[in-house]
Amino acid sequence: MPLSVSPGQLMDRFESSLKISGRLAAESSFSCKDVAVSGAPAAALAARSGRRLLVVSHPCVVSVNQEPYLELRRRGWDVTVVVPSRWRHEYSPRPVRPETLPGMESSLLPVPVALAGRPQRHVYLTRCGAICRRVDPDVVFLEAESYSLAAAQWERVLHRRSIPFGVQCAENLDRPLPGFVRALRSRVLRDADFVAARSQTAAGLARDWGARGEVGFAPHAVPSWPAVPPADGERPFTVGYAGRLVSSKGLTDLLAAMRLLPAPVELLLVGDGELRGELEGQPIPGSEVKVLDGLGHDEMAGAYARMDVLALPSRTTPTWKEQFGRVVVEALWCGVPVVGSDSGEIPWLIELTGGGLVFPEGDAAALAERLGQLRTDPQLRSRLARTGREAVERLFTVPAATDPLEQMLVAAVQRSAGTANRG
Repeated sequence: MPLSVSPGQLMDRFESSLKISGRLAAESSFSCKDVAVSGAPAAALAARSGRRLLVVSHPCVVSVNQEPYLELRRRGWDVTVVVPSRWRHEYSPRPVRPETLPGMESSLLPVPVALAGRPQRHVYLTRCGAICRRVDPDVVFLEAESYSLAAAQWERVLHRRSIPFGVQCAENLDRPLPGFVRALRSRVLRDADFVAARSQTAAGLARDWGARGEVGFAPHAVPSWPAVPPADGERPFTVGYAGRLVSSKGLTDLLAAMRLLPAPVELLLVGDGELRGELEGQPIPGSEVKVLDGLGHDEMAGAYARMDVLALPSRTTPTWKEQFGRVVVEALWCGVPVVGSDSGEIPWLIELTGGGLVFPEGDAAALAERLGQLRTDPQLRSRLARTGREAVERLFTVPAATDPLEQMLVAAVQRSAGTANRG
């Protein structure tokens, strides 16, 4: 059914509802004053060279996700990162406040949001134009999906001010969306100067959905964890998993596969979720399922060191399939080979890194066969781990993953300057 109002009118109505509620007006008074602009030499260099960057990012409430922006600061960019002042996730009873990565203290700008914890539906309760006037960015990166309300909210301001901007695309499934959401997505992609695609499938979908600017592969970065030696002493062959304990992750398939292996084996699940009660303590040959939760990002390297293989047995659903699979590159960085299903981007990532084996999703017997192959062939495990680690160093370390993003930022600034000069 055709829309009776334009995407711009939809956003006007939505923003008006926020203003009427009083929340936007109440919270917006600090939005300019609290922006911290560094007085360091890097900021002066940035001012001279067109390197003032504004980032809008709900993932940056977690400090490890700020590492690419700290790397840009090291390279001379003056970076301001707008983050939600509070965020929610399903495994914490209390709102989460932003964590600051050392070195980013002067860069974070916490701002209240409505619908905290909803990645595609939250909006910032502030005057985006006021922040833009204060920061005066040469380029903006919206670390949000093109169909999110936050991206649509900021796109309107940036387009009006002729500020070049980019948006991320991790979505790898062309699922049905309401008409007004598709309209907002089309508008954001039409006006974006670049799209930072997190996978090859995401890049193709961004083009199909109407992206007119540059579309480039800009992957997530693996944290720079120091090496952690494997646990001392003899241990059974240990298969690990890291992530949410939910049905779409194929964990019942993993449990069934473990029961097909001869004893003794261990299964270590790192994470939490709705299936925990069904999985924890379940018998497997010679042992039982163990669950480890509550770990910070800086503790994950130690968890991977307890694994011989990481399994990622995800199952595709009508509304989701595995996207980037960050745990794959994390495990490979820690020297752990991977066995993954052919859901979403898993086979592409395993092929790209050469660090693991793939099995058909939902096939517990095939998963057991791959795990058994790695169990009985330690040389194969070592070769996959070594190859995968080398690929991660080349493609997914913080400096390596920051390179393509920086190239798109620079190109957007240059195109904008060229347009202004011609004007």
